[in-house]
Amino acid sequence: MNPTLTLPSSLSELKQARPNDKWSVTLAEERRRFQEDLDVLRDRENNLREYEARLRAWQAEIDSGRASVTGRPANGIASFQRPSRAPFVDNPALQTAWEKLYRARELLEAEQTYLRDERIAFRDMQEALKRREEQVADREATWAEREALAVREPAVKPIAPPLPVPETATRISRGPFEMACSVFRGSK
Repeated sequence: MNPTLTLPSSLSELKQARPNDKWSVTLAEERRRFQEDLDVLRDRENNLREYEARLRAWQAEIDSGRASVTGRPANGIASFQRPSRAPFVDNPALQTAWEKLYRARELLEAEQTYLRDERIAFRDMQEALKRREEQVADREATWAEREALAVREPAVKPIAPPLPVPETATRISRGPFEMACSVFRGSK
């Protein structure tokens, strides 16, 4: 009862398909997309294989260039063999020169440290001097204000003469003292 479905392979067959066969149209479209994706992936795979072959050829060229000390590889990059031991180990003049270099570097570092400390101390001294200058400037401004105030208002105002004390007040206030004196001296 179920007839076998044949999927259209071209666009013209898709257009001629019956509208009831919507699934067949969808399946054909999916098949076409999968086929395109597969072709793209195959192209990428071929490109990667070619690239890998080129890299392997370059690596072989570089390796062969390292093997020959005098020859240069085809790509023009010079290659040198590494020595099996450190050069100039047995040269005492070179050893002396290295020791002098190390000593000079130590002296340079010590001088740099000393110079840095000197700069810090000099900067601190300058900051202290600036603070002192500000204090002196503030003090001078205060004294200038006081001098201007003194010029406007005399510092010593004339003192008014004392008010005359009436003689009766003097006798009343001195009376008890005179009596005490006469008691202690004895009466005369």
